[in-house]
Amino acid sequence: MNIDVHSHFLPPACDDLRDGPGSSGAANERDSMSDLAQRIRDMDERDIDVQLLSVAPGLAHPDLATARRLNDVTAEAIAAYPTRLAGLATVPLDDPGDAARELERAVKELGFRGLEVLTNYKGENLDSPRYAPLFRKMVELDVAALVHPSNVMGRRDRLAAHFMANLIGNPTDTAVAAASLVFGGVLREMPKLKFVMSHGGGTCPILAARWEHAWQMNLVEDSAIDQPPSEYLKLLYFDSVLHSPDLLDNLIHQFGADRIVLGSDYPAGMGNFTPAAALAEVSGLADAQRDAIAHRNASELFGLPGIPALR
Repeated sequence: MNIDVHSHFLPPACDDLRDGPGSSGAANERDSMSDLAQRIRDMDERDIDVQLLSVAPGLAHPDLATARRLNDVTAEAIAAYPTRLAGLATVPLDDPGDAARELERAVKELGFRGLEVLTNYKGENLDSPRYAPLFRKMVELDVAALVHPSNVMGRRDRLAAHFMANLIGNPTDTAVAAASLVFGGVLREMPKLKFVMSHGGGTCPILAARWEHAWQMNLVEDSAIDQPPSEYLKLLYFDSVLHSPDLLDNLIHQFGADRIVLGSDYPAGMGNFTPAAALAEVSGLADAQRDAIAHRNASELFGLPGIPALR
């Protein structure tokens, strides 16, 4: 069984939002963002049993009315495939109190399994005290968040050319999000928070040793942690969208098979179209490790053990 935790969906009933403010457009769209019947066929072809759907990152964290609309129609759309699809909510971050309430509604009334959180909201990092109501609600509901880059640094100037906002901006912004959660004390204060860092954590894994060294040398003067950053990085999860079996192998060895989940980034052109096959290319894993990455970790994180995949 294979569970894909990282895919994006735009309900056909919300197609008017596709080219609106914040939308990333269709330039990076390889497969259909809205056709669920085609998605199921693609899942079958690519050996994916269950897929978690989140809105395209350019549409995440809209106003409350739009967030409710997106969540409602997503729930209606995926209800036709209850054994194959599950939802991750989008929440309005202009008011984190509203975000917490909408998350609770989406989980308790709509059956969503977690939420999507961007690496920053209007340039505000994830260690901002403003996020506390939402994070407390995540702990209370025991739900996980997929952390996805958007509004990345440098996108309008130095990274504007050569698709670098995606190639370099996305993995860099994900590392900033991880560093904010660690050094900002979010994971120290709320160690039961569950975050899945997209795209294998971006540049976070390769920078982790640098962060550790800086902390040991007392160079992070405004750090809000009392243990080395590695102790908090252990609390994060990472998806497998890395485009290289060697990099995935390194990620598994660095953080452990129990912290890795499958992701495709469907329907993006920058996605990993066959994450199950990519995992199979990593040699030397025990069967228990493969099972953990393929489905067990995701099932436990997002409360999916009751979904029997239809094959």
